Amino acid sequence: MSHDIRMQQLEALVLASAADSTEDGRGLTIQAPAVGVLAGTPRVGEIVVGGSRIGRMRTAGLVRPLVVPAGTSGRVARRLARNLREPVEYGQPILELVPVAESEVGVDVEGGAQATVDGLPEGCFAITSPTHGMFYRRPSPDAPSYVSVGDVVEAGATVALVEVMKCFSAISYGTAGQPPRAEVVEVRVEDGIEVEAEQVLFVLRPA
Repeated sequence: MSHDIRMQQLEALVLASAADSTEDGRGLTIQAPAVGVLAGTPRVGEIVVGGSRIGRMRTAGLVRPLVVPAGTSGRVARRLARNLREPVEYGQPILELVPVAESEVGVDVEGGAQATVDGLPEGCFAITSPTHGMFYRRPSPDAPSYVSVGDVVEAGATVALVEVMKCFSAISYGTAGQPPRAEVVEVRVEDGIEVEAEQVLFVLRPA
């Protein structure tokens, strides 16, 4: 219960901030809102809009979501800070955005910009890490990956493992609201990499 309360407070407090325009006068820079370690920030070419989540930041042992400021949108032109392990400072630039046409951003039914979680392609959804830990795509170093791009998975299928303090837990496909079968269209994390809670691991679409 205390964990849920703390996460609600963090959700309400942490926002990404927009800096002044870039050197050519056409873009914006997204800055770190606190001191911490980044995870799950969007890749070059992805579109971000106001209100959408662009990743997470671990600070003081807690994972905090990063949200694009209202009224800000653009395509990621450069990543100015690396994900994981390397801490960033308050106000340090982390993403450089360039403008995109309104037709690329899109408008939802309430007239606001579409909030694309972690830059997922249209019609796709994600499997995320349930916790901070080490991510493994295979049951052992000499075994094949549980799933690869192009594979179709069904509810209950193991897609990866996450290790926390030498304890391995299976990450399975299939939660409420997801289709019974789905195709893996993207793997966003390499084998043996440290991941954060709620970090996108796999991108899928209904099969």
